[in-house]
Amino acid sequence: MEIDTYAKRLWALWLALPMTALNYWLFRNHLPARIAMHYDASGQPNSWASPDGARTFSLEFLVFVLVVVTGVGYLVAYMRPDRAKPAIILLYIAVGLVWAFRNGVVWFNLTG
Repeated sequence: MEIDTYAKRLWALWLALPMTALNYWLFRNHLPARIAMHYDASGQPNSWASPDGARTFSLEFLVFVLVVVTGVGYLVAYMRPDRAKPAIILLYIAVGLVWAFRNGVVWFNLTG
């Protein structure tokens, strides 16, 4: 895979950020006043946030993950170009799971 093609595919991961913001914006009127953000070992919520706090945390966490993933992706592309294709697959899986988990806060807290 050519480095430029790899870089374009790597930057496409950043679409997760506006998609998350859009998700929170679309369902902002349907979210409860308190959103469970953390659960203990028995599955009971033990940390709460407002919808704005949950949105802010989700976007900041996603930015952190995307910065790390982009850095790792560029390191792999330039240090080991032969490993670029498997790396992009793993990075897409990782960001997809983080995106689904952070958007699950909205999906599982809908009251409408």
